[in-house]
Amino acid sequence: MKRFLRQVRWVLLIVALAAVAVFIIQNAAVVELRFLNLTLEARRFHIVGGSLLLGALVGWVFGASSR
Repeated sequence: MKRFLRQVRWVLLIVALAAVAVFIIQNAAVVELRFLNLTLEARRFHIVGGSLLLGALVGWVFGASSR
């Protein structure tokens, strides 16, 4: 049973990553980010990808610290 759940988890992870990849590819427009007096122009997929990586890192750190 544990093996089956592990396989389901991997399949869901792959499907989620594929959906994020499609979203990133379809949103390649340049956007302007403003924070206080700072202004930055970046492609939308850089912002989404960076946010995804940052969220994964934070989840990993807090997940590892709770064990």
